[in-house]
Amino acid sequence: MHDVNKVAMRDIAKVIVVGAIFLISVLPGISYGAGHFVVAFQRQLSAWENSAGTDCIGGHVCRVWVWDEDGNPIPNIDLYTTWDVLMAATDSDGRCEIPIWDNDYDLKCVDGQGATSDSTRLMTTHRPECWGHYSFEVGFLYKTDESNPGEFDLDMNGSWNERAPAIQDNDAPYTKSLAYSGVDCTDYWSDQSFYGNWQNPPSYFGQTFVATGNRVVSARVQGIIGGNDLLDWQLRIVTFPGLQPVGTTTSVPYRWPFGWEAFWGVNDCPVVAGQTYMLQAWRNNGGMNIYHVTQDVYPHGQYYEGTTAYPGWDLNGHVCCMNYADLPDYDFNRDGKIDFKDVCILGQYWSGDEPSVDIAPPPAGDDTINHKDLAVLVEHWLTASAIPPLPASASNPNPGHGAMNIDKNADLSWTAGEGATSYDVYLGTSSPPPFISNQTAATFDPGTMADSTIYYWKIDSVNGWGKTAGEEWMFATSMPPPP
Repeated sequence: MHDVNKVAMRDIAKVIVVGAIFLISVLPGISYGAGHFVVAFQRQLSAWENSAGTDCIGGHVCRVWVWDEDGNPIPNIDLYTTWDVLMAATDSDGRCEIPIWDNDYDLKCVDGQGATSDSTRLMTTHRPECWGHYSFEVGFLYKTDESNPGEFDLDMNGSWNERAPAIQDNDAPYTKSLAYSGVDCTDYWSDQSFYGNWQNPPSYFGQTFVATGNRVVSARVQGIIGGNDLLDWQLRIVTFPGLQPVGTTTSVPYRWPFGWEAFWGVNDCPVVAGQTYMLQAWRNNGGMNIYHVTQDVYPHGQYYEGTTAYPGWDLNGHVCCMNYADLPDYDFNRDGKIDFKDVCILGQYWSGDEPSVDIAPPPAGDDTINHKDLAVLVEHWLTASAIPPLPASASNPNPGHGAMNIDKNADLSWTAGEGATSYDVYLGTSSPPPFISNQTAATFDPGTMADSTIYYWKIDSVNGWGKTAGEEWMFATSMPPPP
């Protein structure tokens, strides 16, 4: 594919034409595709969360969350059955709660603007053993265009329960799009919970899990503060065991109830399917507590309070993953996002015939590069098309690992890791060494160091998509000269 430096606009007129067409293309009145609501997850609440305790009491409702590809909740979305019975509409937080009692229901979203929608599985409260007392939760993600990449694994963990024939198994099923869920899907009674030990920042609550997709798009925990369930908190996904953030921090509002869904944009938290990560939750404003399941319901990870692991417990909550496909046809220069550089490449072939930038869907007319192709490009503006690799580790430390008799005025240097744009420098007399600074140079001047002292240091490679932790090295400075 083309190097953007070689295909930058060679003609000022082309820049003007493309810029003008770009502005026209984003004016109201031009449609880039119909929106679509896709089911992100669906689950049956288990006993403790449904307030069933050890008896067959509890609710008979369905909680619904609706959000968009940028991680924003969507208000005023009507929820209908597939036989067109209006059930409820989302509030300002993209949330609603629908009673489910005498009848069985499925749900779909209607926005009044012509968007299409997936429908959920049929939900029923009429089955043994807690007849009439089962609750559910559903998440819908809104795509601005049905053709946008991204899909959820809606196969079930456990057996989805239906009224007829009545399934006797006491399952608590959930879709496999929930990479982590704090319940044994085969045991409705397995989520009995209790709150943990109070954590003040910078400490946190954590749950390790194995990613089942390449994006994390939502998560939920059960935060608490004393007897007041109104609480706000922060969440993020980090690597494990390195605990390096893989995306942005999100938060939940100060709302009732305390089990609140938090959202990320579809490109905010890129992960690698099959690798282990941690969901961290904390509260900046004075600390918080959290509910954990009082048994080990998830064999692939465990619950943490700060750095202390509790192998016999798991977090009460869940993590939702999706698979977000690449968009190689739109990112012409393969730099990881669709931006004005790609528009320039499109402009180079304007009014010509170039298959590599002929991205308008069929019928494509005369295969000429024109406003139809530009409209497709604008539709995906600033989305990530392919996550470039994280930078390689720094190597070849100077002084070498274990070196002795190093001059106290020596500089530190290393070989740059491929793909790195800057470096986090750590240096100190204890292990692990403290963070010093971020810099672009591959040489660091520590100033005058102490005589006869062991120093520990490491270099983390950083680029726009994250960082790669370096190895820890050590050296010893020389003795002072004799008097």
